[in-house]
Amino acid sequence: TVHLGRLVGPAGFSRTVAVKRLHPQLAQDREISQMLLEEARLAARIQHPNVVPTLDVVAAENEMLLVMEYIRGDSLSRLMRAAQAAQVRLPPNVAVAIMLNTLAGLQAAHEATDERGMPLGLVHRDVSPQNVMVGVDGVARVLDFGIAKAEGRLVTTREGEVKGKVMYMAREQLAGEHVTRAADIYAAGI
Repeated sequence: TVHLGRLVGPAGFSRTVAVKRLHPQLAQDREISQMLLEEARLAARIQHPNVVPTLDVVAAENEMLLVMEYIRGDSLSRLMRAAQAAQVRLPPNVAVAIMLNTLAGLQAAHEATDERGMPLGLVHRDVSPQNVMVGVDGVARVLDFGIAKAEGRLVTTREGEVKGKVMYMAREQLAGEHVTRAADIYAAGI
């Protein structure tokens, strides 16, 4: 579940944030809580204006929270549904700007490195309109690296297990084969 929250600091500092919270029954599952921690670890390595930043992870008894920058706006999927309901198309210049921002965010993820400068080999694996936020500032940002694949990741997908939204998957991802950044580019094209 994603909640709106307030990050409060010293001297009256406060900031609105998005808080991704594991449901209590899922927080008990070590594999799922490890996935959330991995998401935070990976997202923290990507410093780019077209990727929603992760600010903190809070692990309390029976609770796991991911604190992310709050983006005032809406997901691309909601914008597309609203346009469809109004029987209008997104203007071409808006659609192109969203796509360019999304691709720039993905490029930053694909090029992310660890503390020693070694490539993470990150592949999002779930690029879809639901995972692109368009802010009221007009900037699109990629989010949700929960099922991303990366070199050296502590939690890995089991052999034969496919993660992501089928509608946006490249052939090799559907087949459970090794995926590269090409799968993300394919999904963005869809």
